[in-house]
Amino acid sequence: MPSFYVPQLKAYLPLLEECYGFDICEVSDELSWIVGLHHREKRYDKELLKQFTDEKGYLDAVSYAINTNERMGILATEDFGEQIDAIVELCGQHIENLDKFNEVTFILVFMAAIYSRDLNGLCFDTEAENIRQSMIRDTYIVRPDLLRLFIALNKSKHKYDSPMKICFKTDSPHLIQNKDGWFSYMLNDYIKQKLGNITIEEAEAELEFFYSDEKGRKSDNPYLNYIINGTYNFIKHFMPSDKVTVEQCKFLLEYLKAIGQVKEGDTLANLNTLQSAVKSLISSKHTPVEKHVKRKSMPSLPLYSKVTLY
Repeated sequence: MPSFYVPQLKAYLPLLEECYGFDICEVSDELSWIVGLHHREKRYDKELLKQFTDEKGYLDAVSYAINTNERMGILATEDFGEQIDAIVELCGQHIENLDKFNEVTFILVFMAAIYSRDLNGLCFDTEAENIRQSMIRDTYIVRPDLLRLFIALNKSKHKYDSPMKICFKTDSPHLIQNKDGWFSYMLNDYIKQKLGNITIEEAEAELEFFYSDEKGRKSDNPYLNYIINGTYNFIKHFMPSDKVTVEQCKFLLEYLKAIGQVKEGDTLANLNTLQSAVKSLISSKHTPVEKHVKRKSMPSLPLYSKVTLY
């Protein structure tokens, strides 16, 4: 399991946020593990404990842990050590300055660990991971359907007790009489329960921002778009240019290969194709990194972790 020196992570948070839209709460489970370790070993930092415990006895685990001098582990796949070696070798080929090498290597390895964890559903707490996966499903799969239904029910000029038709793909439409609007009211009550207090305008804006089919690069793996976008943003910090250069994309391609996201024979393994993909992503109306930041503000996703001191 890779581990990362917390003070170093804290120092790089502004850069991680700028390039990847990363928020420290994305590792709240891992940081909470540090709090659990201090609790088990009875070695809480008294100053931090006092600073980050509220009047009700709740400790802000993330704020406590990010100010310690511990190492934070992130669960990753068994081959992650090979990924680290490949990333270190890649950075060594392009970066001579030792301080810059250490910075770039740390950030690229750290984000690779985040990708490995997220893409493989790895978590210290199985129950917590099941909850997280359920929330991800609700956010990316269920929520857009609910938004569309909410708009259809409330924006159209039909009466609430109008008959409806439901069609299951190639099946013939099934008529729902909807007498006295029973189906409309039942459906709308359920949708509001899930979406909360939302207006038609807000629902349309959310659909357009997150779920619309924009012109440009499409992918069956939107998380890969996020990886490419965030990594390219970071590469620009040590390979600066006003344009998307071949050298930048060569580095990006080798990194994607190192973390197993692109293999020989893949479409993106072609340098020209990857360069075009980068140009498309960074010129999108809403870039993958911008969407990543926005999703974290959605009420259906947990943003921080707290523990109670007994």
